Amino acid sequence: MTLARADEQDDMPLAAEDAAQRQASLALANEALVGIRMATRIRLICMPIVMTFIAYSMRDNAAIWFVEACLVAYATHGIAELLLVQSMVRRRRGIPGVFHIMIAAEMALIAFAMFGSQALFTHPWPPTGLLDSRPVVYFFFVMALYAFNFSPWLMIWAALCASASWSAGMTWLLFLPGTVTTMPQVLEPAAMAATMDNPHFLNLEVWFQDVLVIMLTGFVLAGVVWRTRRLVRGQIAVARERANLARHFAPNMVDEIAGHDGMLEQVHRQDVAVMFADVVGFTRLAEQLEPEATVAVLRGLHRRIEKAVFDNGGTLDKFLGDGAMATFGTPRAGKRDAANALDAARAALAAVDKWNAKRAARGAAPVRLSVGLHYGSAVLGDLGSDRRLEYAVIGDTVNVAARIEHMTRELDARIAVSDALLDQAREQGADLGGLEPAGAHDVRGRDEGVVLWRLPRH
Repeated sequence: MTLARADEQDDMPLAAEDAAQRQASLALANEALVGIRMATRIRLICMPIVMTFIAYSMRDNAAIWFVEACLVAYATHGIAELLLVQSMVRRRRGIPGVFHIMIAAEMALIAFAMFGSQALFTHPWPPTGLLDSRPVVYFFFVMALYAFNFSPWLMIWAALCASASWSAGMTWLLFLPGTVTTMPQVLEPAAMAATMDNPHFLNLEVWFQDVLVIMLTGFVLAGVVWRTRRLVRGQIAVARERANLARHFAPNMVDEIAGHDGMLEQVHRQDVAVMFADVVGFTRLAEQLEPEATVAVLRGLHRRIEKAVFDNGGTLDKFLGDGAMATFGTPRAGKRDAANALDAARAALAAVDKWNAKRAARGAAPVRLSVGLHYGSAVLGDLGSDRRLEYAVIGDTVNVAARIEHMTRELDARIAVSDALLDQAREQGADLGGLEPAGAHDVRGRDEGVVLWRLPRH
């Protein structure tokens, strides 16, 4: 492996917001999976109840075992549907077309349990007598379970399959010998009653009404599912907004910021700790690398700085090519802002040291990180135009922190810290081990100098 290619490797995982973006595309599929699991549980709980009722109502009927077997097959079919969807979600795929076939097969199974019990077994009544118990209601139960699938189109498909399955059974009854479908021409009450009491009578209006109600119920449930789907999409949008906030603020600050309208719009001044981090000699390092490898190194560096900042309650202000600017005490001041800034600087260096050890093992050049820290008053708030706003921290403290980071070269230091930050960090109980005085230094563009402390390179 060439040196240029070796730099493309990185053991640091992707940032949390990147993972959140990938998961957002699967959120609806995951919700569907959760719904199908719930529907399967309901199905398995309800089946013993239905089977007990069937066993009681058909206790003297030879078809009881046929119907009970169909119900067991229905429960098993639900488990198969769940396993299929689980497999698809794990493979990062949507619900497959075969699921539509399984829905159609399930509706056909329900119809087969109803009408097959009449066709395959001998009864003292004609097959049309089945309709006296209004078995069509079981289709509504099966359809309701598909509302958990989180797809309005599947809901409508389920209604179509239920209507077709019920109509297929009714069509079989229609063409049986002796089936009566017409009412008497003379609408006398006695004649109408006699016709309706005829066990061979098949009321076409009731059949069409059943189909109509099944379809209307399907459309209503599809509307409910669509509305629920919109709510979940709204939650996904909120999650993405929080992920965008997480690119700048520590995770523990995201909820607070998201819950306060206009929190960042109020421009104000407060004391903050500012950290600048930069790679020493990055231009020479980049000359040895191909463009893809250069970007890979920068991404690896940025992820390590980001983690160090966020782990210590900081705000990532911006990436600056081969470096970054972070603040501590924004948007709200904390009790350990200076100490957290120093801890973040040490954490970033430790992470880069660990990274360099792995880079050295594969022959890649080391990344030399330097950090400058300062503490003082700064202006905070949203800056920009009506079309684009950016949360910013500006002022003398920021400028001095940038100058201090640049001084690490002449001080041969990994970390350069102003006396102002060191005093605050000491009061906040920070670990000052390894820091040594570096004297007073002039700061370009500033009349007053600054007293520095440094952490030597080696």
